[in-house]
Amino acid sequence: MADLFDYLKWRGDLSFTVSDFNEIDALILCQLAYIDFSDIISSEVKTQKSLKQVAAEFSTHKNLTEKSDLGLIINPKTIDLLYKTANSQRFSDILICGYESIYNLQIEEQFSAITFLIDKEKVFVAFRGTDDTIVGWKEDFNLAFKEVVPAQNESLSYLENVIDYFSNKIILVGGHSKGGNLAIYSAAHLNKKYQKKILFVYNFDGPGFLQDSLLLPNFTEILKRTKTFYPKGSIIGMLFHHQDDFFVVESDGFFVMQHDPFTWKLEGPKFQFCPELEKSSTFFHKTFNEWFINLEKSKREEFVETLFNALESTKASTNSELAANWLKNSGKIIKSFSDLDPEIKKSAGHTASEFFKLAGKNIYNEYKLF
Repeated sequence: MADLFDYLKWRGDLSFTVSDFNEIDALILCQLAYIDFSDIISSEVKTQKSLKQVAAEFSTHKNLTEKSDLGLIINPKTIDLLYKTANSQRFSDILICGYESIYNLQIEEQFSAITFLIDKEKVFVAFRGTDDTIVGWKEDFNLAFKEVVPAQNESLSYLENVIDYFSNKIILVGGHSKGGNLAIYSAAHLNKKYQKKILFVYNFDGPGFLQDSLLLPNFTEILKRTKTFYPKGSIIGMLFHHQDDFFVVESDGFFVMQHDPFTWKLEGPKFQFCPELEKSSTFFHKTFNEWFINLEKSKREEFVETLFNALESTKASTNSELAANWLKNSGKIIKSFSDLDPEIKKSAGHTASEFFKLAGKNIYNEYKLF
């Protein structure tokens, strides 16, 4: 079965004039958004470089080894994807600008975005998903009890700035993982004048929103122009609530590794679609959201804080650091839990227990195992 690299072999010699921008192109650009382009691409949208030039500067950067290490979560093939796109007729002349990357431990924010000028008419804004940093994952979990997280506010400001500057162009927005959530959020919160400039929003396995948010008029309007894609065994995309209409993509990844776009399968210039999500995915969606809805907001916050306080006790700032010293770090995590206030420990344990009880009930109903 074909993948993103096969797509570049088949379609890489076709310009966007010959073959219009599509969802595969959008996914490729969203994956490139995971790369550290600091010192290469300006944060100013008026300062632009071609993808070919960016790849050349990246390949000769003094910190190439450091920049090429995308951590435990992001597939290292992403760097190869940069070079392959830069050598293709389809992508090489795309202009890139507006690279932003923010990490703020104090307010628990991980945000990054980049803008691609597809041609004379279209601009594509790509929001980075959750990367290797623990603060990035903490911000994702904060969605469980916060109406808005810092990266969502940042995404709206970024998108407004891009639309301001490229006022005469059609705007496309997208993102993989949390980037998909940011793409929908920012587009949904634009004023009506700016929102009319959005042609499509591409959401690639991004976590959803609280149910009440999806019912708001600004969300319902932008969801009409949102194309959402989940791998058949989606887990990340099944967090919280999402729009009813979406596409299911074939993947050869195992369990949560299906979140990796390099495991997604293609047929020619399109995704290879499945008729429905796997049972494991629908089971997780049902179980997580049923558990989540029944939790008080204070309990959600307490559970998230307890979990991440334990991870932070290791002093690791990334998942890679956590895994590299796993034996030592696991001891610190266990000690952190054992040192908890008895009431908090009991409450967090009860919260987790309720999830597993519900999971057991749903396994029985879904799979009839017993």
